[in-house]
Amino acid sequence: MNEVYVPWPRFDRRAFLLLLDDQRRLLLCGACCRGWTVPQVRLDKGADYLGQATRYLTQRFGVRNPRFSALYGVHQSRREEPWDFDRVTASRVFIVRVTDAESSAVRHIASNHALWTMSQIRQRRREIYPEGVVLLITGYLEGWLPDGPLKLL
Repeated sequence: MNEVYVPWPRFDRRAFLLLLDDQRRLLLCGACCRGWTVPQVRLDKGADYLGQATRYLTQRFGVRNPRFSALYGVHQSRREEPWDFDRVTASRVFIVRVTDAESSAVRHIASNHALWTMSQIRQRRREIYPEGVVLLITGYLEGWLPDGPLKLL
């Protein structure tokens, strides 16, 4: 039997956070090796996605009452087709509304954080990781995606 090797941990859970301010700008981090990314949280064993994301936003960025959108992305890879990492992953992509003051404070935490407008996001969409978040955020802002879970392929 040829079982695909999946390194420890055999199951990886992550939450990707799309922080949108009142001016409809998306917060991006530029320090990662893949270029521009959205903030992400690796979940502790047994932690729920929304709870861990809320704790991360409070502890890391000082966002006290994050407003999560009713639309969110869901992805579960299969062992033979890893989506993003070299192990089975279960991911959620949350859209979080923050105030302009909160986004400004977050941006000043580190010099590698930036706020991009929708036109910048569209022009530079291939630079943003993970791939596909641009479609999710533009669909949300333009109103053509329904509320609720959206399966990401």
